[in-house]
Amino acid sequence: MSIKELLFSFQGRIGRKTYWVWNIIYYILILGFGAGISKLFPAFSYILLPVFLMILLIPDLAITTKRWHDRDKSIYWLALNIPLIIGRVATPMTNPAAQEASTPQMLIASVSLICGLWILVECGFLKGTAGQNKYGPEPE
Repeated sequence: MSIKELLFSFQGRIGRKTYWVWNIIYYILILGFGAGISKLFPAFSYILLPVFLMILLIPDLAITTKRWHDRDKSIYWLALNIPLIIGRVATPMTNPAAQEASTPQMLIASVSLICGLWILVECGFLKGTAGQNKYGPEPE
């Protein structure tokens, strides 16, 4: 599978190793960009970080879709990512001077945590379907 197919196609399957490699790269990019932006442009970091996260959204969803496919589950399982996406984009846009989180922020954070843990277990730790499934051959 080419890098283009890996990052932009919603077809096929990938194993846990590929999923973990992507996630490590993804979070290094986010941490590096976030740290750099907050140092260089502190007044705009609450806008620039969500924009950067939106740029990484398609590759992240494509990788996660392929991992769901390896578990023999459809693209509809990406719905678990919706609270995570809202949380990732909305959190940097909140008022950093606020001392307490609002009820909607706490609700988004709680739902994001539950969905994130589910995705972590399903995609990160559980083995995929052995052999061919309806999404393609078993990844190498």
